[in-house]
Amino acid sequence: MANISKFNREEVLEKAKNLFWQKGFLATSTREIQTTMDMRPGSIYAAFGSKADLFHQTLIHYVQTSTGDLNEKIAQSDSAWNGFKQYLRSIIVPCCAEVPSELCMVVRTLAELDESHQETLNIAKDLLTQVEHRFASIIEKAQHDGDLPSKLDKSQVAKKLQVHIIGLRSYLKATGDTDTVNRELEEFFIQLES
Repeated sequence: MANISKFNREEVLEKAKNLFWQKGFLATSTREIQTTMDMRPGSIYAAFGSKADLFHQTLIHYVQTSTGDLNEKIAQSDSAWNGFKQYLRSIIVPCCAEVPSELCMVVRTLAELDESHQETLNIAKDLLTQVEHRFASIIEKAQHDGDLPSKLDKSQVAKKLQVHIIGLRSYLKATGDTDTVNRELEEFFIQLES
């Protein structure tokens, strides 16, 4: 078992994130957390707090990692809009089996938990709002660059993007129909650009 002074926090959070993302908060046992993180219970609590505290940190880690991926796609692309579209394609239809769930971890959390987990729900809602604001800033940049019409309301488009992402990922999970999901996403891009 790992000693608390010797573990890599990012690696351990990544393992915990993938476990929670795959199984959900409620279905993940303390024993599974210990095994996945390769840490003793006392070390986990000393480093991360309770199971709920650990889960909160994994949610934040999930969004930070996703934001890093988004920023990287934009930096590597010829425009913010093209990078953003590449990012959306990659998260809506994941390219590999390594993704623990077709659903966004934050959305899965909101669907799984009820008011008895209000603190966690509040964190998840706040994270979705942060993502929406990031989307709005990218849309504004795309408008400035001439890739999207200036008449679009960036906040409304960001909300529509959230709805489409959640809906398409849920549909993909339910049906496995990647052709329909890809087609719907591309049609949505065309509507925004025209």
